[in-house]
Amino acid sequence: MSFITAKNLVRRFDLSDPWIVRKLTFRPKKFLTAVNDVSFSVEKGTTYALVGESGSGKSTIAKMAVGLLTPSAGTITLDNHNLNDPNLSPQRQRLMRRRIQMVFQSPYASLNPRWRVGDILKEPIQSFDLIQGTKNQAKRVEELLEQVGLSPSDAKKYPHEFSGGQRQRISIARALSSQPDVIICDEPTSALDVSVQAQVLNLLKSLQKEFSLTYLFITHDLAVVSSVANRIGVLNKGALVEEASPEELFTNPKQDYTRMLLNAAPKML
Repeated sequence: MSFITAKNLVRRFDLSDPWIVRKLTFRPKKFLTAVNDVSFSVEKGTTYALVGESGSGKSTIAKMAVGLLTPSAGTITLDNHNLNDPNLSPQRQRLMRRRIQMVFQSPYASLNPRWRVGDILKEPIQSFDLIQGTKNQAKRVEELLEQVGLSPSDAKKYPHEFSGGQRQRISIARALSSQPDVIICDEPTSALDVSVQAQVLNLLKSLQKEFSLTYLFITHDLAVVSSVANRIGVLNKGALVEEASPEELFTNPKQDYTRMLLNAAPKML
């Protein structure tokens, strides 16, 4: 049964000149369609990967799924609830947003360098009012750090004291701190060394199994998702051109664009 569903999803960006310039030059409005009529579904506890080159629309879909962008048309639903329903109460919107969290591409830019790790992890707990009491919150922070393979004592450190792979573990812990059902992984390993990539992917898989998490995995690299995805959707110029299981996609791709992506990842062949 589908847990996340994107239906006829469209996102346009207005690139028009300012109104006064258009009046003087008689230029029409100009729009860029970054996502064009994309539909897919993700079952609970599974990983759906969106793969494509830069500019294919995959990160735009991720931002719409997490609420950073509003669709121009179409819907994204979580557990049959429209994430962009204008009739949702503020309380309901808050609950829905708590259930979907994001791990960003850069482990260097996604963490506040002025905050200690403990404060970074504590912020969602306090914001969503999940745990009461300073001691209980501190205990939860220690649990989160241990769950991602770090030490409880790391709560007192600042992000610059960690390597890139460790920072991404902290980002994952922060996503976990709000007790989500869904984590959007937007190129979470592209800034890491190959050996560290494997460690982070293994961590994500173990956390998914432990907490029944659902992942929407965004990447340009088919090699990355070969071992983590249950279904793969291939995006090209904002359109979903192919969708299949990893086994089917790697052995019998239907589209020339998919074959091009596979050729760009020779280690997969």
